[in-house]
Amino acid sequence: MKRPSIVPAAIALGVGALALVIALVLSFVPFSSAGTVEPTPAFRAQKSLDEVLFKMATSPAAKFTGKVTYKYDDERGEGTVEFDDLIVTTSNTAEGTITLGSQQGEYRQIGNSPFLSAPGALWNELLVDAEKTNLDAAPLDNKWASTRFTSLPRLGTILGPDNLAGDIGNIENGDAPQLGAELPAPNKGTPDARRWPTTDPPIEFVGDDKVKIGAWEVTFDPETKNVTNVKGQSVQGPVTYDIDAAVSLQPADQAQKVFANQRALVSDLLSVPAPGLWMEQPVVSSRQTGACTTSSCAFDYTVQGSPYADDVRGHFNYGLTLNFAVGNRPPGAVGGECKVVLRVDFGRNGTTRCAATNLPPDTNIASRYTFTYLAFIDATTDELNDLIDNNEKQTNTEIVYVRTGNKEPAQARFGSGVTGLPSYYAIKRGDYVFDGIGTDGNMHITFGEGYQDHIVGGTFDPSWEGTEVLRKQMEQQVAAAGDAQVVYFVAEEETASALRALIAAENQSDNISAFYYD
Repeated sequence: MKRPSIVPAAIALGVGALALVIALVLSFVPFSSAGTVEPTPAFRAQKSLDEVLFKMATSPAAKFTGKVTYKYDDERGEGTVEFDDLIVTTSNTAEGTITLGSQQGEYRQIGNSPFLSAPGALWNELLVDAEKTNLDAAPLDNKWASTRFTSLPRLGTILGPDNLAGDIGNIENGDAPQLGAELPAPNKGTPDARRWPTTDPPIEFVGDDKVKIGAWEVTFDPETKNVTNVKGQSVQGPVTYDIDAAVSLQPADQAQKVFANQRALVSDLLSVPAPGLWMEQPVVSSRQTGACTTSSCAFDYTVQGSPYADDVRGHFNYGLTLNFAVGNRPPGAVGGECKVVLRVDFGRNGTTRCAATNLPPDTNIASRYTFTYLAFIDATTDELNDLIDNNEKQTNTEIVYVRTGNKEPAQARFGSGVTGLPSYYAIKRGDYVFDGIGTDGNMHITFGEGYQDHIVGGTFDPSWEGTEVLRKQMEQQVAAAGDAQVVYFVAEEETASALRALIAAENQSDNISAFYYD
């Protein structure tokens, strides 16, 4: 999966290359228990599937017609999104018309940022009750808005040709295969060592043009190995996606049109509503200021500006109605009211003052309020254009997928949660096999559990054979990555710290970063 970058990085480019290159490496041939020297039917199906999926993963773009049904295991609900000729690139970029219920809208995705322009009725269908509470929905009507914080699937991500290929090919969430001896590279002697499986994969032919793998059925052209239809289920955290779509692989010029269209849209995306993005509680607090008289009693109001997300820049727009409960009178009956529109930047608080007037003598007074709100995500023209440029360059970058050995089940599950690829699919860059690649071209390595058993005093035990393996691999990774950064995603916090210490000791801090990934 092309994960968003969590560090600034250059993009590794294939100079002048618009046609992506496919590499298929199959070094493992399972045999039947009878000892025949012929490949088993499962292996033959696996070989065909690898050819189909690798060709799909390295296509610049694909066109989808079909539907995605989504269902969350929490209050975010469920729904079905239909689409016709939705174009999706390998950099998670998407463009097309979608239908939700009886309503249509225009969907765009720039990298991992999804946008929708749709009538208010579609938003009403999409948003769950909790998201609609106090929401000022009027600005959403047929205007571009971010769907990042809603339940709408990120279609450019789950249908990205490379992401979808990795998802379909991943059978490591089922029964674990029996594994043989460790491969000599790249991780021998570490918890992430790879091994060839010694049992058949759960893959079978269904006719000459269809392969069944786990919950997926993949239909393809036997001559060209082009995928033509995918049908199956993908479980990603709290959400289950059921995907059924016709697929048509697209040449590079179709992807270029998508990027050109996105550049023309930039001015409309500089400050977009983001329904579903909530603020921290309490939203409004008040305190009396100064002395109260029958003519005036003032209250200062503080309005929350911190969103439930720490990786966004933007603001909240609030519509506040401020009034007072005086004596036994209902709120607003005495003392007047103030109606205030307030913009509060993320990470800050807004303030306003409202005074009750014409008050009866010797009475109690308390402030009351109601509010509507809408979050906005802000960006600059340069930021969006740079993102589009990087996505275009990444789509045009040569990616070589290879089949390699399996990691142990726990390490495989952690790795696929980061990269979107099964452990036996990898990215070959130069002379090194990486676990994954980001939308920015960063090369990804995953570290599952087990390393902290070899840490002494905050660093890796020098007597452990894996310490020398990790040290040597750093030099190999940096050389193979070229201009790209190498990013470590680490399952154990203590291991992340030890890796950072080793990176510093090897003078690779400018080239390699390590992050604890929970």
